[in-house]
Amino acid sequence: MTAEEMSPKFLTLQLGGAIGEFALNQEIAAALTRLPDDPSLYFDLGEEHLLIPLEQLVNARARERGIVNANRHMLTAANGRQEKRKPLTVRALGKELWLVVDGNSTLLNARHSNWRALPCSAG
Repeated sequence: MTAEEMSPKFLTLQLGGAIGEFALNQEIAAALTRLPDDPSLYFDLGEEHLLIPLEQLVNARARERGIVNANRHMLTAANGRQEKRKPLTVRALGKELWLVVDGNSTLLNARHSNWRALPCSAG
């Protein structure tokens, strides 16, 4: 696997409110299990939600420890040993972009696993 595959660039909110690119730390990326692109394995989809393409989602933050923990929680939920999480909470940024208010580490796991879209609810 190349360094680019291990650390894809994605949009994140910078200090001062600007949107910039960020790359996932290669050591963190190497510690993550790739997750199948099937949101129903990880999310409770019983409530109304939008399925938003990953390229339209902007991370508010990236906490390395949270990314690894989210990966474990997602695996446990997919195996039926833990409750599934609610869709990510987002708010509109304009220009077809959405800021992730809750679920940033989950989004980074989806990005790492090359998912197409995530279930989200506007908060």
